[in-house]
Amino acid sequence: MIRYTVAGHSRRCVVGASKRVGAIKCITVAATKRFISNKPNEVFTKLTNDNDPKRDAFFKYTWGSWLKNDKQEKEKRFTKFSIEGLNRILNDIYIQSNEMAKAPDGKILPPVFNKNLTVSLVNNVVPKNIGKINPNEKVQVTTLSSIHEGKHHRIYKVDTNLNKAFILRIPYPLENENTLSYRIRSEVATMDFADLKLGIKVPKIFCYGVNSLNPVRQPFVLQEFIEGELLMKDWDPLIEDGSSNQKKYDNVIKQVSDFQSKLVSLKLNAFGSIYFNNDLKDGNEKEFVKEDIYDGETNPDLQNRWKIGPSVERCLWRHKSHLDFHKQMKPFLGPWPKKSPMDIIKNTGLLEAENAKTRIAMKEAGSSAELMYPRTLKEQITTYENLAKIAPDLFNVKTKAIPNMQELLSPRLFHPDLDPMNIIVNKEAQEAYLLDFEGACTKPFILQNSPQFIAYDGPKIYDLKEDITDFDKLSEAEKVQYQFMYKRTRNQHQWEKKLNDNNPKLITAVAPPVKLLRSPYIAAVERKTEEEYLLIDESLLQLKEVWDIFAQNDLVNQKKFTSKL
Repeated sequence: MIRYTVAGHSRRCVVGASKRVGAIKCITVAATKRFISNKPNEVFTKLTNDNDPKRDAFFKYTWGSWLKNDKQEKEKRFTKFSIEGLNRILNDIYIQSNEMAKAPDGKILPPVFNKNLTVSLVNNVVPKNIGKINPNEKVQVTTLSSIHEGKHHRIYKVDTNLNKAFILRIPYPLENENTLSYRIRSEVATMDFADLKLGIKVPKIFCYGVNSLNPVRQPFVLQEFIEGELLMKDWDPLIEDGSSNQKKYDNVIKQVSDFQSKLVSLKLNAFGSIYFNNDLKDGNEKEFVKEDIYDGETNPDLQNRWKIGPSVERCLWRHKSHLDFHKQMKPFLGPWPKKSPMDIIKNTGLLEAENAKTRIAMKEAGSSAELMYPRTLKEQITTYENLAKIAPDLFNVKTKAIPNMQELLSPRLFHPDLDPMNIIVNKEAQEAYLLDFEGACTKPFILQNSPQFIAYDGPKIYDLKEDITDFDKLSEAEKVQYQFMYKRTRNQHQWEKKLNDNNPKLITAVAPPVKLLRSPYIAAVERKTEEEYLLIDESLLQLKEVWDIFAQNDLVNQKKFTSKL
């Protein structure tokens, strides 16, 4: 039986299903203890009793605290689901697996929309992925373990009586079901695309549900369990040059860069996010681009399997559940034609401005309890409207001054969480798997920001002795500061060097002038707090100072920095 232990907390929690007594066993330690007990308490609950309050402790959020509204924030992350419903879904996919065994070898079938409002990726539901079940035998959940409480999801490991484990991902109910529906539908389709078309190793997804009307009673994704270690275990960003761990450092850069190379290897036909073509049956066809997602597909099973639809990039959906989706959000989510790459920036600005206007209106009407000064929101409106105004002028899309400009403008798959923390190395084969694709979208490489684990915007130091006068005479504290800058510069340089090795036609995307031109948009995409709109203003001011030089070199679309700002 696997237990999870919360570091610095007193709680262990595992649910075990006993076939002998038909009960769920929840193992916890009294929350008043500040140590981890070696003998946790055991609480039993009936397998079919989904409403037993004794079981609730297993679903509570425990991996973090908030300085303000701690209780409310934890309650928002309560992920109670039906274990009995999960058991039924597992039995259903094994029935589908037996049917898939009759399909011709190599046949790729489309997703199946089940009557219980789940969707099965029957192409993955095959005996080699989930094992076999004997006739008249039932699948039984034997152990449930909470193995990760992330920023957006709770991750459970599901063990069965077939000695087969699965992963169950439950998103926190922080946003409305419409938002979660788009996000899950796109993420699953994107992982399917990455697997079947790009040859990227990802966990196989077996079944998913986009709302709480399914047997699990929560939006969920049921996928393959991969046993291994996170690649982050080998990543030391402050490693000394020539260290004994240099090979591990180099391997991390290589593994992540190889994933990026595959992600951007195929030019697509529109900007937005990837969905299954089947989604057209229950949705609005105008949401999706009619043409093929890419050109030249010869495999009939993959033709028309995917479509480009509204972008699910997180910045476009963050804190917008109060907006009218069809009137205030949908017009700004795409998809956008490949001839209009700068519309992504324009619509990002317009959507954020609309969001701030609505928040002001709600506050004035007394229907909002958020503690936000109207002045800050008004300044946000100005900032985002300025971003929208300058968007068409930021890049001269026909310039010859930037090599391979059309390659840089082509739609390519962008993964927002390309990070060693999101990559697991399989224990047996030592193969790397890219785990979470949430928020993935298609956009020009010239607008794609660097992965966060190597991103660095500070002063660049390439050689301590040459770049820093009298470095050896500095105090130890000063040396440490410069060494930190050097190592961060080195990490980014190594990443860009690997980009040049893998994709030389895209290397000019990391040229300093190009980085500066996209910096207002990147600041908008990466904004985490209300006050960080000021970083967009700062980027616009920096651009204003050098705009004339950029115009002389044919980099931007207007000779003069727009007077509208």
